[in-house]
Amino acid sequence: MRPAGWAGRVAPRTALAACLALALAGPLRAQGGGIISGKVRDAASGAPLADVRVEIEAAQRFATTDTLGEFRMREVPTGWHRLRALRIGYRPVRRDSVLVRAGETLILALALERTRDVDTLRALDVTTTPDIVLDPTMTATTQRITGDEIRRLPVTTVEEAVSITAGTVGSSYRGGRAGQESFIIDGLAVKNQLDASTGGLGLRVPVDLLTEASLVTNGFSARYGQALSGLINVTTKDGGEEWAGRMAYESDRTMPSSWDYGLDRFALSADGPLPGGLRVAVAADVVGRLDGDPLNAPAPTDTLDPRSARPNILPHNRGETYDFAAKLRIPLGAHNTVRIFGLSSTEQRLLYDPELKYDETFAPARRVTGTLVSGHWQYASPARASRSFVSDLRVSAFSRDFIRGPLTATPATRFGALTGRRYAIAGEAIARAQDTTAARAAIPGFGAPDFSENTPWGVPAFFLGDGGRGDLAWNHFNELRAQLDLNVGWRDADTYFGLEAVHQHVRTFQRVLAYQPVAPGAPGPTAADFSPLMLAGYGEAQLRWQDLAFTAGVRMDKFDPRSPALGGQPIGTRTSVSPRVAVSTVLRGATVVVAYGRFSQAPDFQYLVDAAFDDTTRTGRFRAGNPSLGYENATQYEFSLRARPRPGISVRVNAYVKRLDGLVASVPFGVNPDSTIFGNIDYGDVRGVEVLFEREYAHGWGARVMGTLQSAQATATNAYELFRRIRIVDTTMVDTIQPGDVEFPLDYDRRVGVTAIAYSRIRPNVLRRGNLDLLGGLESSAIVRYSSGLPYSKTNETGDTLIGLPNSYRLPSQFQLDVLLRRPVRLGGLHGTAYLDVRNVTGRRNIVAVRKDTGTPGLGAMGVDSAAARAYAAHPEAIPYESPRYRPWADTDHNGLIVGGELQALYQRAAQDFYQPLFAYGSPRLVRVGLEIIF
Repeated sequence: MRPAGWAGRVAPRTALAACLALALAGPLRAQGGGIISGKVRDAASGAPLADVRVEIEAAQRFATTDTLGEFRMREVPTGWHRLRALRIGYRPVRRDSVLVRAGETLILALALERTRDVDTLRALDVTTTPDIVLDPTMTATTQRITGDEIRRLPVTTVEEAVSITAGTVGSSYRGGRAGQESFIIDGLAVKNQLDASTGGLGLRVPVDLLTEASLVTNGFSARYGQALSGLINVTTKDGGEEWAGRMAYESDRTMPSSWDYGLDRFALSADGPLPGGLRVAVAADVVGRLDGDPLNAPAPTDTLDPRSARPNILPHNRGETYDFAAKLRIPLGAHNTVRIFGLSSTEQRLLYDPELKYDETFAPARRVTGTLVSGHWQYASPARASRSFVSDLRVSAFSRDFIRGPLTATPATRFGALTGRRYAIAGEAIARAQDTTAARAAIPGFGAPDFSENTPWGVPAFFLGDGGRGDLAWNHFNELRAQLDLNVGWRDADTYFGLEAVHQHVRTFQRVLAYQPVAPGAPGPTAADFSPLMLAGYGEAQLRWQDLAFTAGVRMDKFDPRSPALGGQPIGTRTSVSPRVAVSTVLRGATVVVAYGRFSQAPDFQYLVDAAFDDTTRTGRFRAGNPSLGYENATQYEFSLRARPRPGISVRVNAYVKRLDGLVASVPFGVNPDSTIFGNIDYGDVRGVEVLFEREYAHGWGARVMGTLQSAQATATNAYELFRRIRIVDTTMVDTIQPGDVEFPLDYDRRVGVTAIAYSRIRPNVLRRGNLDLLGGLESSAIVRYSSGLPYSKTNETGDTLIGLPNSYRLPSQFQLDVLLRRPVRLGGLHGTAYLDVRNVTGRRNIVAVRKDTGTPGLGAMGVDSAAARAYAAHPEAIPYESPRYRPWADTDHNGLIVGGELQALYQRAAQDFYQPLFAYGSPRLVRVGLEIIF
């Protein structure tokens, strides 16, 4: 089925009433399904027709028109559908390519022709769709993209697709901290509650199994909680009426060496019907890259640096991901459907460490696995004109496992960077057993580090060998979730009720300096094991009257950490009540929505547990968890305007103010300046305006432009930086005053952001030579992104004093252009496409981080000189000929001894090598070619 564009309008009053009726359904619901609404008339007289059965048989959805000819189908699965309208005495009408989107309403105007032969059952197929109108009141805060659109754009994953929406900075939305969002997969909330602000979800949905993904920023229904900044709403496909599939391979290994990062990606998917009315969809996505995190850092200037031979790729930085998903749809009669979904993701990475650059076998590795199994039972009542009832019962089991530490052995690869086996990490058995007693001794597999003898420079400085840093970290998070949602709908009203229960289990283990026994002054192993419980309930009503729509809802969340008591005092439960209200109307053909909502989330569980981490002085630092932390809260006021000045063109404007309070930040704990404890002290606000312009695809091209102006202010930055209090010295009283209020930018305060997306397709026979159509079917798309730089704090050389206010300095602006070209191909009896995908076409070197002491990516010439001088002063010993550190080329007088100026020169070159700014730069130009076969 092919998408249908806008090609007409329904009767103005009918369209207006239907649009207004659901003006708030999108902004406040964000559910897994959509709504089809409309009116059926007699084709000759124009009179409304009652008792017309409107059905989407494949989705088991039916509705019957009332006396005004109006109908409404709720909770229709997203995707493309075929719709039929039937009434005795009239010729049936069938609509193909009816696109339903989550949280949206599709409005239809259908006309039936009378027939004298009442036995005529052949439906009238309509290939054009002059009376299919997409709801122009779709929520302004919802930005969505389908799986097919992802394939047509230079993006590969759901995360990349969401990142090109307005107000987005990586995984931060509308100025919020990373981790203040939640994932919704097929209507079921999924979140890594353990360390959402520093670790990902651990799950990746293969794009081939995706129907659509959308980002909903704050204006979501009371049905959902546990998020402050937004929801990523993912809907997966059920499986089609006919078998179809795709297999693809893409790589950059055929590119010149400067563009070859060792990429191999395999994708395979299939979906279709099974006996008994069952439908199944499966997908697999496997990716390997010899450099798992390519950087656009400058090439080293010293020819002895091993990166000078191939400066585009980092050693010991390869990575691989494995994602497998399957979904089974089981119809149980005319009104019941069961869906079972499974998803498994594994990511393995070797982690480049500059200190272990020349002894990379001691560098750390990381493995993250995520598994989700869910079941969904849905009941939809028989078609009625006055009332409908839909119930959804969802249950799921989600687990995420993370481990980081040195490898017992570097794994061998089977193809490119793909190993096909789990990394073996030293100390993993002790970590999983949470054996803090055994971990007090030196952990087997960890070696004590010393200055490396394998560097080109030979001097005992900067680079490590013989052993790694000695860090071992493991955590495991799993949850069991049950969610019941009820929808009762009338002609002019919808009510929603629901309950949610989540039982979670958290286990953590951490050991620093694991190559030595625990000693005074060094932190010992830490472990945690507790089982939080979260309960929630909500109610929501949507009322519609002519050109006015009103929605009100309230959600109550209850959080019991059930973690160890703090200071011997029991930890009680916390409760949060979140009301949400919105009003919508139409003014001069534009939909206006005014909304208010309060949102809350329990803190990440990492803030509840004690942890230790290493530092450059090898003393270790300690951070105390705080089980008594309360909810983090946000209150948002929003004004949205959406208009369609012409068919196929839409404009959206969102203005919002978001108040933040109770955010988690770290504050000093006791008298040790290196120790902190978490507390709910942070507050601030985010203000912004978003403008979205879209020209829907027609006549071979389409475009979308999104712009954001935003200011995000608060009293603290992220929870991992020490809260350095700003003090005012009163010279008259010889005292220090704590200021009452100091505002400065949040970490994700991106003031200006603009994203433009364009897509075009050349029609057949534009340039033909004989039987060869040279350009017919050629598709091209481009994404242009520009944004101002994020803020950062500057410190003195020792890092213990802020220069100016926190986040008072800014990185340079960012720019990137991505392009995708796709051309249809035929291979024997198979057809598919060949494509060229280029990211960062211009090769711009974006600076994404700087040193806080210099404000530049590098240490600077003076800083390098100073570091070299300090290293020389610590080890001025001469290097004789017999030493493994001796380098003949450095012995300029050939006397068998490197000393004095010769030695100083080695320290200078070693310092230049060590302080190369690598991770300060963004992604380089990435070029990949691919071939996909459609079957």
